[in-house]
Amino acid sequence: MKKCITFAIIFPLLAGCYTPLNNSGVSTTKPWLEIPGKKLDFDGKQYDSCYQFNLHFWPQEAEETISLKEACISGCCWRSEKEEVVLDFNKNFDRDLALRGRARKYTPGKITLQITHSNLLNTTKVSVSPHGAIANNGLVKLSYKEYENPTRLAQLENSARQQTVLAVPQPAAVGAQVSGRVRTRKTKKNAATKQAAQTSPQEQVKALFQQQVGTKVDSFFYQMDKTYKKQGAVFLLSERLLHVSPADTDGVYTLSCQAKARTGLNPAQLRASTFSCGMWAVELAAQHVWPLDKRAELVQSIP
Repeated sequence: MKKCITFAIIFPLLAGCYTPLNNSGVSTTKPWLEIPGKKLDFDGKQYDSCYQFNLHFWPQEAEETISLKEACISGCCWRSEKEEVVLDFNKNFDRDLALRGRARKYTPGKITLQITHSNLLNTTKVSVSPHGAIANNGLVKLSYKEYENPTRLAQLENSARQQTVLAVPQPAAVGAQVSGRVRTRKTKKNAATKQAAQTSPQEQVKALFQQQVGTKVDSFFYQMDKTYKKQGAVFLLSERLLHVSPADTDGVYTLSCQAKARTGLNPAQLRASTFSCGMWAVELAAQHVWPLDKRAELVQSIP
């Protein structure tokens, strides 16, 4: 009898630690852990479930360093196939630093989520390491330090300067015997062609990018500003940076799009940051611009 009484006292205390039932009728230990579906055996006991994390990030750019699908955020994952999820925010740090010349290193760099289920309590539990890395409302708040690769930045700048120098044509000689009338006619006829020829490939690449993608980039940063405001944060956008370098294929260039901004939760304590608007490929002959990384694909998808 004492054992029954003891269990009757302890069970409500345990049950009080869990969140309300999900749509599938399963309790979870965190409000941000959802169970959209489950599998039952012939006795009606759960032997598998599909779980999903309802997480959001600060700074929000950290979200782009991970695969939301692999992290079971944009869709659910079956527990039988994946009982552990690792959010590795610094996985591509070295690659981004070498490619763009700038990159962020986040702390904590990794967050591990372990999933277990108790049929006795009809509850799915998630354990977080390091402890406290995720708030009860699903906020993953990270700190970061921004690094620069001076060698790579110098390479990008030198490449841009070389393209400008090589693209400047020598002025065509005009015969002294050409009459003023013929000279005027020829000048008018070739005015647009001459102006285009004197524009460096670098500037042509930037102009084509602005023409085809500039509006989407503006919309991207406008949406980012709204997201920051929704979270009670400040986002002050300033200088836009476009770096162009030739690709391995003739006539194709890579363009790195970045923007300077100041952000923070307190208007009196803002910190300077560089935000990427993507790595792009630009082919002048075909007048074609296409994304090369995840951020560029996100910008491209904006209506």
